[in-house]
Amino acid sequence: MTIKNIQPMVLAASLLLAAALLLPRNAGAEIERIEKEELSAMLCSPQIILLDVRTGEVWEKSKIKIKCSRRVDPYNVESWIATIPQDKQIVLYCCS
Repeated sequence: MTIKNIQPMVLAASLLLAAALLLPRNAGAEIERIEKEELSAMLCSPQIILLDVRTGEVWEKSKIKIKCSRRVDPYNVESWIATIPQDKQIVLYCCS
């Protein structure tokens, strides 16, 4: 297995960990997918925390930066997970 094959697995595992840690502690909440139109309508809402978890290289090369989002390193979840409010709806954006 090459490093190129391992990186997507590490990223997926990091994002799953982040999603699990962000779920309300006592809720049986499920992780939902939303479409871009729904996300667009939610942008900059005070009830939403939008985390852009694209890898650094993908984010830097992208011409699209999401308004009101917070860019976080998906490979370093422990550095930012504690700063995320638990009383808001969390949206992870990971597409390029």
